[in-house]
Parts: sequence; C-alpha cells; structure tokens
Amino acid sequence: MQSPHGDLKQEIIKINNILNISMYGAGLRRQRVTMLDEKVIVILADNKRITALASLDATDRVMTHMVDIALLSEYKIKLKLELQKLGLSVKCVLKDYDHSTELAATVIVLE
Repeated sequence: MQSPHGDLKQEIIKINNILNISMYGAGLRRQRVTMLDEKVIVILADNKRITALASLDATDRVMTHMVDIALLSEYKIKLKLELQKLGLSVKCVLKDYDHSTELAATVIVLE
C-alpha cells in the first residue's frame, strides 16, 4: 500500500535526480525522501563526487569547500523553484553535503 504522500515523494525523487544530473553531471546513487510532518520533508542522498573536485580535495580543500558552498546555494534555489512548480509553498530549503562520505541531507520547510 502506497503512503498518502507517495506520489509527492516520487516527484521529489525525480526532481532531485534531474537537478543533480543537470548541475553535477551525474545522477544519485540512492536517495530517500521522508515526510516528517505536513511542513517538513527530508531528503538523504548518496551522491557521486564531481571528479575534478575530488582530485583537488587533498591539495586545496579550502577552494573545493568554497565551490561546494556555491553549488549548494545554486541547488537550493533551483530545488525551491521546481517544488513551487508542483504547487508547494516552500518557506526554505536547507542542504549540507559531506565530501568524504558523499552523503547529502536536504531539509525542505513548507509554509
């Protein structure tokens, strides 16, 4: 039996993967969308690190960290816009990424 939010979760999974392909050149290895309540959605995703950044992590982590921050900012803007196209009233999108494990957590807070 599908959960009451199953269709929305599938749409978010699809949007998240498409955004990752368009921004990073690769889809996600795995992702899971969880509805904490009617106002909070969490996405946990296993990403593939951008090869160029991975190669520079050991020699210039400060620079790659700054690039990570810039990419996260752009991603949050794009995700919010895509979710609004679904009719969701998004208050904010929060995201963090751990380069060493290639795991990302995204929290979507709705109005």
